[in-house]
Amino acid sequence: MPSCPRESFCVYSHTLKDTPLPATDSVTTPQKRKLNASEDSRSGPASTSQQQQRAMKPTSTVSGKSASSSSSSSTSKPSAEEAAALVAKKRKLAAEISSGEPSGSRSATASASASTKTTTSPAVLMARPDTPSRKPATTSATSKPSSNTASKLTVSGPPVLKIDIRAHSKPLFRQAVATQFYNEFLRIYTPLAQEGACLATAHAVDQEKDVHSKTNQGSYRSLAASILQRLKKRALSTGMDDVGIDSVWLDPSLKASEDVALEKIWEDAGKYVQTAEQLEANGYPVAILTGTPPRYDPKKECERCTKMFEVSDDLEGVDMHACQYHQMRLRNKLHNGDKIKYFPCCDAPQGSTGCQDGPHVFKDDEFLDLHHRIPFIETPKDCLGGKKSHSVVAMDCEMCYTTGGFELIRISVVDKLGKPIMDELVKPRHPVLDMNSRFSGITSLDGAKLDLEQARDKFLELVNRDTIVVGQSLENDFKVLRLIHTRVIDTAMLYPHPQAYLNYRYSLQKLAKMHLSINIQESETGHDSFEDAKTCLDLVRIKMEKDAAS
Repeated sequence: MPSCPRESFCVYSHTLKDTPLPATDSVTTPQKRKLNASEDSRSGPASTSQQQQRAMKPTSTVSGKSASSSSSSSTSKPSAEEAAALVAKKRKLAAEISSGEPSGSRSATASASASTKTTTSPAVLMARPDTPSRKPATTSATSKPSSNTASKLTVSGPPVLKIDIRAHSKPLFRQAVATQFYNEFLRIYTPLAQEGACLATAHAVDQEKDVHSKTNQGSYRSLAASILQRLKKRALSTGMDDVGIDSVWLDPSLKASEDVALEKIWEDAGKYVQTAEQLEANGYPVAILTGTPPRYDPKKECERCTKMFEVSDDLEGVDMHACQYHQMRLRNKLHNGDKIKYFPCCDAPQGSTGCQDGPHVFKDDEFLDLHHRIPFIETPKDCLGGKKSHSVVAMDCEMCYTTGGFELIRISVVDKLGKPIMDELVKPRHPVLDMNSRFSGITSLDGAKLDLEQARDKFLELVNRDTIVVGQSLENDFKVLRLIHTRVIDTAMLYPHPQAYLNYRYSLQKLAKMHLSINIQESETGHDSFEDAKTCLDLVRIKMEKDAAS
């Protein structure tokens, strides 16, 4: 490149041109003179071709002036082989200079570097990126670690909010509010030491977001001031159970009394247990059936597209795309004054071809068939392992489609106060065809350690025959668990649909909106099993409280 000022220091494979390089002050330096001397000392007597290469190389004077036009015009264009050899040598020399001097020339290097410091201007250093950068020597004061190194490793200190252009309040005012929250949380969490400092930062951000989400530009200041006053009245934290933002935190003394009240409320839960006839009518297994199972038919009806197919453990490429189905069920909407049915997943009308494809799947409901493949058991009178049983629990299971039908892949259990007491991934027996991730939120079973029998035994360490199990439509949960348990409060039956005689049921999401005024199951990554179980508990509790009040 004629315009490249690096000349022999350039590490790029420029093609030499006839046009001489422009004159720059960076071409002639003591480092350049050292390079030439080093090259001559290593190469020994120059061969004829090397002398020709030096003759062809544009030269410059020590004073920085350009070479004479006669010497540059007399040079001839080198061949491709000679140019390649010259470029390789330049690369090697440039690498040696950037990494250090060869042995035997350190004294020369020292003098040359001293000379370079006095003669090379800052502009020259910037024009030559191959020159090793020289960092200023650090003093002992700057080399010592700062006193707040530990705080930098954790998220603590006054929070810095990110600017949101969609926010209804000014960024500076929101930042001031968050800082005030942080000061109060830092005071409250003082007994928790460094962990409390980190919590103060996180909770200050969460508290400000909570205030912003519940207000508009006019009411933001008022609610923030009210919460700040309540935070100032809070006593110092007594432990990790005594933390939380204003809308979550509960006074430990009040929390203890609330737990006592909940314990008293659940004493009457037995009145709401469905009868065995009600359970059986809604598809629950209520007893172990005896008899000969029906002859196994490999032809099943697809659960998604209702077509008949033959069950097989070995599926080919075509079988993995044989089912055309819609992910979401039919819903009603008004169109030009008429009520029509459509699929929300793709907004297609009833009767349209499915918008998704996959393998055919099935779900068996015949008890004898299910019992023949994996036997049912009854809940024992006492907990396994001799442990004390819970009087009330809420359960939620997640299932997937396999080549063997519907199988359990997760079981989550909470006690009557809503505290998680079990959460396990379960390994299915057959190859998985559809993980049902849109509902279960499970995308992988790599962490599953228990099989079906082991997961069921762990559940039976928590409950016995008298334990009340709360949940929404638990008949499928007990079928995949292969468990017969008749002390059940099913929220779908506790709040019956007006058209229950047509097998219509309210969904848990609908019941939560109607009776608890909350929105659940809105995540695109699947349902939260603990949220579902706690919602069922709240629905039963609300029902009992209303009945007690009336």
